[in-house]
Amino acid sequence: MKKLNYFLVLFSAFSQLILSQQKKQRTFWEIREYYDKMTIDDIRAMPSVKVYIQKAKRENNLPKLIQGYRDGRQFDLHNKMKYADSALAVSIKYNNKDDISKDYLSKGIIYYFYQKKYKLALNQYLKAYEYSKGSKDEYHHYKVIYHLGIVKEHLGYYDEALEHFEDCAEFYSSKSKQTMHENLQFNYKKAYYNSLHQMTVINRYLKNISTSDSLSELGYQLTKDDKDFIIENSYFLKCKGISKFYKKDLSRAQVDLERALPILLKRNDFAWSTVIYYYFGKISEVKNNQEEAIKYYSEVDSIFNKNGFILPEIFKNYNSLIEHYKDKDVKKELYYTNQLLKADSLISKDYPYLSKTLHRDYDRNSLIKQKEDIENAGRQKMWFASILIITGSVAFTVLTFRYIKDQKIKKQYDLLQKRIAEGNNKVIDIDAYQIPDNSLRKTILSPEITDEIKTKLEKFERENQFIRKRLTQNILASKLNTNSHYLSVYINENKGMNFNKYIAELRINYITNLLNTNNKYLNFTLEALADECGIVARQNFSKVFLEVNGIRPTDYIKKRKEDLGLS
Repeated sequence: MKKLNYFLVLFSAFSQLILSQQKKQRTFWEIREYYDKMTIDDIRAMPSVKVYIQKAKRENNLPKLIQGYRDGRQFDLHNKMKYADSALAVSIKYNNKDDISKDYLSKGIIYYFYQKKYKLALNQYLKAYEYSKGSKDEYHHYKVIYHLGIVKEHLGYYDEALEHFEDCAEFYSSKSKQTMHENLQFNYKKAYYNSLHQMTVINRYLKNISTSDSLSELGYQLTKDDKDFIIENSYFLKCKGISKFYKKDLSRAQVDLERALPILLKRNDFAWSTVIYYYFGKISEVKNNQEEAIKYYSEVDSIFNKNGFILPEIFKNYNSLIEHYKDKDVKKELYYTNQLLKADSLISKDYPYLSKTLHRDYDRNSLIKQKEDIENAGRQKMWFASILIITGSVAFTVLTFRYIKDQKIKKQYDLLQKRIAEGNNKVIDIDAYQIPDNSLRKTILSPEITDEIKTKLEKFERENQFIRKRLTQNILASKLNTNSHYLSVYINENKGMNFNKYIAELRINYITNLLNTNNKYLNFTLEALADECGIVARQNFSKVFLEVNGIRPTDYIKKRKEDLGLS
C-alpha cells in the first residue's frame, strides 16, 4: 500500500513537471492565437499578453518583445502609454527604422484619440514620418500620411486633409482586393473604411452634401453585418443620421444615431458620442420636447467637463442651454455662460481657423434673439427695452472680449515663459515643430554636404551672426562657402521652414531672451528692439514677433514688467 502511495506521489509530481514544461514550451503563435481576434481594449486578453511578454524576455527575443508590448498597448485601456513607451524603447534598442516609426505613430494615436493632446500627437507623427522615409512598408507609409491628414483636418485645412484621405482610400482599397493573409486583408479594409469615414466628414464640413452622403452609404453597405467592422459601421451610421437630420427626416435620423451610439460609448469615443447627443437634442427641439432636449445638451456638457474637449460642430449646444435658463434660473444661466466662454477658449486654441466663424454666428444669433424679444414687448416698453438690451449687449460684448483677450495674452505669455525656462525657444530639428509644406520630398544633399552646412550654421547661430541687417540667402551662402540652393534645401528639410522664416525666428528668439534676462530692454522702443535684432522695420518686427511667440511685443513687455513689479 505504501508503495502504491509513493508511486502516486511520484506520478503526480512527474505529471506536473511535464505539464509545466509543455506550458513553457508553447510557441509565441500559440499564446497569441488566444487573443488574436479580440477587439481593441478587451482587457481579457492581458493575462495571455503578459505570458507572451515574459516568454520574449526569457528568450531575449527583441522582435517578439516589441510585439508583446504592442499587444499590451492594444488591449490595456488604462496603461496604453506605458506599453507604448516600452515598445518604443525596445524598438530603438533593436534599431529597426520601421519598428521605431510604427511605435512613434502609435504613441501619437494615443495622444490624439484617447487624450486629445494634439501638439504632442503631432510631434509623434512627425517622428514617425522621419523614420518611415525610404521604407518598403507601403501600408505603414500610408498610415503615417493618414494621421498627418487627421492633424490637418483638426487644424481646419480641410482641402489638404481631403487629399491625404483620398490617396489613402485609393491605396487601401486596391490592396484590400488582393489575395493575402486574412489579418493583412483585415488591416487594409479597416484602413480603407477609416479613410472613407474621414472623407465623409470633411465633405460634409465643406458642404459637399451629395458626395458626403454617397461615401457614408458606401461605407455603411461595405461594413453592414460584418462583425469585424462594427465600430466602422457605427461611424457611417452616425454620418447617415446627421445627414437625415438636416434633410428633416427626424425619425430615421433618430434610429441611425441610436444604433451608432452604444458602440461608440463602448469604444470610449467621447468626441463623436457628444456629437450624437447634440443631434438628439436638436431632434427633440424640433419635436418641441424641450425637457428632453435639455437632458441631451446637459449630457454634452457632462462629457465636456470630464474630458475637457468639445468639437466646433456642437459649440451651439450652450446657446440652447443659456436661452432655456434665461430669466428662469440665474445660477444655471451663469454656469452655462461660463461653460460657453470655457469652450470658446478651447476652440480658439485648438481650432484657430474655425473660431472666428463660430464667434460671428454666435453674435448674429444673439442679436436676432434680442431683436425678437424687443419686437414681442409692449409698445409702451419698446424704447426702454431697446436701450436696456443694446446697452447690456454692448457692455457684455466688450467685457467678454476683453476678458477673453486678457486670458489669451496671459496664457500665451505663460507658455512663452515656460518655453524659455525649458530652453525650447530655439530653432531646432524639424521633428519638434510644424509639418513642412514639402514634407514628402526626399533630400538631394549628400551626408557630407549636410554635415558641413550643419556645422557652419551652428557656428552662425552660436555667434549671433543673424542680427546683421539685410542678410539674404545668397549673402549667407557665400559666407558659408556653399551653394545657395544647397543652403535652401538644408534649411527647408532640417528646420522645416524657408530661409526668411528661419532668420526671422532666430532674431525674435534672440530679442526675446534679451527682454527676458535684461530689464533695460523692457524700456526700449519697438524701433530700437527691431534694430537690436537686425529687423529693419518696426511693423515687420511686431508681426514676426507675434507669429513666432504667439503674443505681441507690447503685450509681452507689459506682462514681463508686471511679473517683475516694474509697471
